[in-house]
Amino acid sequence: MRHVCHTSRRRALRAGAVIVTIGLVAAACGGDDDTSEPAAADEPAEAPTDEPADDMADEPADDMADEPADDMADEPATDGAAGGIDLAALEAEVAAAAAVPSFEPQGPAFSVADLAGKKIFSMPVASSLTGCDNMAQWVVGIAKSIGMEDSFYFQNDGGPAAWQEGMEQAINGDYDGVALVCGIDPNAITPQMEAARDAGIPVVDMHLADVSVPADPLVAGQTNGEFNRAMRMGVYQALIDSGGEPIDVFMITANENPPSVGMEQTVRDTLAELCPDCTFESQNVPIPDWFGGAGQSTIDAALVANPDLDAVFMSYDFTAPVVEGSIKANGSDAKMYTFGGDYPVVATMVNDDTAFGTDMGPDFLWMAYSGADQLFRAMVGEPVIPADEAFAPYRLWNPENAAENTGEPGAGFGDAFLQGYYDLWLDNTASEPFVP
Repeated sequence: MRHVCHTSRRRALRAGAVIVTIGLVAAACGGDDDTSEPAAADEPAEAPTDEPADDMADEPADDMADEPADDMADEPATDGAAGGIDLAALEAEVAAAAAVPSFEPQGPAFSVADLAGKKIFSMPVASSLTGCDNMAQWVVGIAKSIGMEDSFYFQNDGGPAAWQEGMEQAINGDYDGVALVCGIDPNAITPQMEAARDAGIPVVDMHLADVSVPADPLVAGQTNGEFNRAMRMGVYQALIDSGGEPIDVFMITANENPPSVGMEQTVRDTLAELCPDCTFESQNVPIPDWFGGAGQSTIDAALVANPDLDAVFMSYDFTAPVVEGSIKANGSDAKMYTFGGDYPVVATMVNDDTAFGTDMGPDFLWMAYSGADQLFRAMVGEPVIPADEAFAPYRLWNPENAAENTGEPGAGFGDAFLQGYYDLWLDNTASEPFVP
């Protein structure tokens, strides 16, 4: 934890080390710059370490960023507590996020009688991603349960070429609806999307962006996620963990994925709002580079540059094993805060020596149901649910509740959503909800 009275001295002592280390990180990451303010061409570059969060908050996000404005309005007040932070309000928000979500219909009930005998085509962003692959298959299972027996799951290796092939198969196969699962960018397959629209085939993109982002005009409907809220809850917990004292934060992003841009901006903005004396530093590591070794060198360099880091934020929790290993190897007390909620990662939180603070994410079965609901509405001509309202709720996982996530579909999220959706789908032929 950083004490404000020593901030200037600590920065001066670290400056030389930071200049060298950040240069090594940039080289290891293939030239991906950190998100510090760039120096003018004729001016010497400044070390990017420990910029106050309020200064960084004025930087504009990427045009594709998932803007965190959707729920910044309910930020707890910064008065009446340690360091001006209302810790009780933060604790209440975190406790609510860590509770089992309740099912609330996001749209009115409607008849699915006309869907019997039709068929959908379901394609994951990449079949190698287990959660997304399961979700794509579960959407097909849900469709079959209400009478769309010839619905089809398309296995693929990911990437625009594979997605184009899938869309062409869906169009040529006269499918009645298409599910793009786990955020396939429709703009990467624009000709096929336009051809599907011309053929009268509704396409719904599932878990595409943050709830603050409107639906893409290329799709008939869209379901989104609470990406930015996951980061905001992480900041809340980090400040709770520090007792309201200012903290040093490092974040690893993957900003080729639009949700990551919004998540980074959310961390910046929340720190600026609640803790102007906190510092924030980030480094972008594209996912392919991460698995090529850049992830390890990035977190190692950050911990060497600042041995007093309090919090490491990551856009995606698949990075957690490498980050946690580095934290422990470097003898750091830093905690991790991330998005994902994937079972293999959450399961490590029960370990006594875990470096985890929080990991917040959705349940893939609930996402399959919310996505199927949106697709069914589009297929029968019902108004689709607005993108800022169409999402499966996230749950915040921490060492206290992680044991509730057993890895089974729906584990830790209850089962009310199963019957809840079937009650919305009037005149369906299912005797009971689909469960994988």
